[in-house]
Amino acid sequence: MDDLWGYRGKTVVIDGASSGMGLAATKLLIELGAEVYALDIKECPAPVKMYIKTDLGDKKSIDAAVAKIPGEVRALFCCAGLPGAPYSDAEVVRVNFLGHRHLIESLIPRMKRNEGAIAIISSLAGLQWRFHGLYFQGLIDTKTFEEGVAWIAANGAKIKTDMGGSYSFSKECINAYGKAKAAALAPLGIRFNVLNPSTTVTPMLKDFQANLGETLDHYKVSRFAIPEEMGHPLAFLNSSMASFISGQELAVDEGLSAIMELAPITQS
Repeated sequence: MDDLWGYRGKTVVIDGASSGMGLAATKLLIELGAEVYALDIKECPAPVKMYIKTDLGDKKSIDAAVAKIPGEVRALFCCAGLPGAPYSDAEVVRVNFLGHRHLIESLIPRMKRNEGAIAIISSLAGLQWRFHGLYFQGLIDTKTFEEGVAWIAANGAKIKTDMGGSYSFSKECINAYGKAKAAALAPLGIRFNVLNPSTTVTPMLKDFQANLGETLDHYKVSRFAIPEEMGHPLAFLNSSMASFISGQELAVDEGLSAIMELAPITQS
């Protein structure tokens, strides 16, 4: 049955592999026989093929990591992220969006045609991207990491005034980029999907609690998720079982987004 996943003996790359959702996905990928190249600022505790220390906020660090990954890449998982405060707005957007975009664009030329797949973790905080294009389109339109850094430096006020601050801003960028990239990659047979988790018990939870306080309790139905409840669907999205799924934004939230969407209808 493991063959349904399509990872056995294949090279997969996962950033944010050392904790939380990324670690949960990494452990499953190892069990499924993948050769996992783990990128993170911290050492990965799982028995991966290779751990590569990587700072997604630093282009040189990303380029050095890409150079260490051999041959053809079957799947890329993007799991790293910053929660907002205590990090600066510039750091949050650089890591959450700009670094991921640079890593993805660097590895696409080496991804297997008609089999390659990319899955990136965003957030329910990114769901409103369709309505906020004026906030982030300038950053999406930049072509290089350096141009993106310059845009962030010049548009700090715009990032701050977004409804959810730099965290939501960065996640909306991910969702918008993911949809556009899925369309561009479809003719090559490379899939791209976005996972939108609700609040999950990871090391970042304490920062979300500090930033949002009691408001965070509104972002659950019965409980917060555990990392495996996000890491495992992420592994599915890049698996052979999902071979005809691309361009999707999968909300993994115990039905929270459905409740939020229906609220105006049920109250009318």
